[in-house]
Amino acid sequence: MPKKILIVDDEADQRTFLSTVLEENGYASVGAKDGVEGLELLRKEKPDLVLLDLMMPKKSGISMFQELRSDPDLTHIPVVVVTGVSEVTGVDFRHFMYKQPLRDEKKFVETTGLTKYTIPDGYIEKPIDPDELIKVIEEALRKHPV
Repeated sequence: MPKKILIVDDEADQRTFLSTVLEENGYASVGAKDGVEGLELLRKEKPDLVLLDLMMPKKSGISMFQELRSDPDLTHIPVVVVTGVSEVTGVDFRHFMYKQPLRDEKKFVETTGLTKYTIPDGYIEKPIDPDELIKVIEEALRKHPV
């Protein structure tokens, strides 16, 4: 059975492109147009990996990622950020989610060993090179064997 990948991107053409690349490389895919729909499908479909755009309407990829990482039922699912944000803003979002604990989070960190947010399992910038995408996906899946 092929690994299932959830594509969360507000651009229909981008979802179609990613889906085609995935299917040509032996993966199954399902798509969502924003973070709200993405979280619904994530809980319903239980994919093996999520390809996540950052800038979307309703719920951004950043908000979706934070919610996914705080849910014990979803936190194990690897996430690869697929974005054109750095191209537009000039800011490298490769490690956008890493957050050092604040003073009020010290007890949480000491008791759990975790910070509230983590970095994604992979990162790729648009425009996407299909070979690079597959390489990043395979690396992320290797880090999280099922």
